[in-house]
Amino acid sequence: MEFQTISVREFNEYRKDPDAWVIDLRSKEEFEEVHVEGARNIPYENLEMYQKYLPKDKLYILYCDRGSSSLMAARELSKEGYRTVTVVGGIQAVLQKVKK
Repeated sequence: MEFQTISVREFNEYRKDPDAWVIDLRSKEEFEEVHVEGARNIPYENLEMYQKYLPKDKLYILYCDRGSSSLMAARELSKEGYRTVTVVGGIQAVLQKVKK
């Protein structure tokens, strides 16, 4: 399975999907400081441990700080049969869009 990279504009459309789960891959502390409304926090280093609890019938919208961890996570999850997309630029791009 392949994954997609999406822009912040596309992110806002994708997250309207009732089968979409937004996953913040940053640390618990970073997540508590600021995160996207409705996001679930699974730090990247714990992803493998939590993977067995993620239903395969969902769309996973992944983001991290700037996009590199979410890119790796999307690649890993898609190889296991999960539908994934990753937000280009991560939370930093989302926050920049909100400020404009």
